Amino acid sequence: MENRYAGLVRGSSAVFPRGYIWLIPLWYAVIAAVIEFKGHSPTWYLPIALGGLLVATMTLVVVLSTMRNNAFLAENGGIWLGLRGGARRKFTRRRRETRHLSWAEIAQIKIAWRRYGARVDIILPAYARGHRGRLVWRIAAAVLTVFLPPAYLFRNPGLVRPRSSDPMRYRIPLYDVSPEQLRLALVPMAPPNLPIAVQPRWRTRALRRLRRLRRSKLTTAA
Repeated sequence: MENRYAGLVRGSSAVFPRGYIWLIPLWYAVIAAVIEFKGHSPTWYLPIALGGLLVATMTLVVVLSTMRNNAFLAENGGIWLGLRGGARRKFTRRRRETRHLSWAEIAQIKIAWRRYGARVDIILPAYARGHRGRLVWRIAAAVLTVFLPPAYLFRNPGLVRPRSSDPMRYRIPLYDVSPEQLRLALVPMAPPNLPIAVQPRWRTRALRRLRRLRRSKLTTAA
């Protein structure tokens, strides 16, 4: 029987382009400015309108940043990123796009602890170029999305686009799984020579640095 691990992806990256959620406060600011300077509402009504709009904006940001999507699958052949199952039927063709990363395409996997679960960094080899498209088109699409929010329907979800950091990587936040549990789930499927590292928590790293600093001071004093 084939090994499989399916995970729930946190946030909006499985549906919306990367950075889309941070445009929502920008749109709120523009609407608030229009109401403030161009509206003809009574003075007493203006704070109520802006307050209600702010609450709606904050609610939308929280909902999108904490939504769950069935968009991560690891199996013997590699890792699939993108909406799966019934979630795919709710969206357009662009929303349904998936990305398959064979184990041979992956140079390293890093897993970090997060309070919602684990964050996975799938690091590509140094020579990888990814599937990013032309820079000019990506900039034009981002600008168009700012002025025309429904334009996101014609863009790829952020989850299936590699980040431009050096080296290129995919970053996936997963719900309800600890880093060690995820590592144990991936090891049987991944090649033996593929590094799968669990990064310690920041408290552990801080304590280690503090211990090293103390040892160096004792060595210097001796």
